[in-house]
Amino acid sequence: MAHQEHQVSGAVPEDANDDKRLYECARKYEIIMKQFDELTGLMNNGNAVPKLQKGGKGSASGGKTATSSSQQKKNEELVQTVTKFLKELRTNTTDSESTRSKQG
Repeated sequence: MAHQEHQVSGAVPEDANDDKRLYECARKYEIIMKQFDELTGLMNNGNAVPKLQKGGKGSASGGKTATSSSQQKKNEELVQTVTKFLKELRTNTTDSESTRSKQG
């Protein structure tokens, strides 16, 4: 009963607050995971790679090829890194949720 002594009269019971927080966290998690799925899908389709803009101080066409090849390699590395991070984050989040559900 010591737990009840900490409640202020007229306050919402702690269980109701926990349920509300859990619901809000679950909603936010769903939104975040949807965004991760969209981002991962964009990266897998190659749509996330920005197109090189024409113009500016141009050099010979060989220079542009080297630049675009170098930029493409950097973009591919970035896509792989972010995709790996998102997959690890999803796995870690799922693992921690299953651990919490077993405890609760």
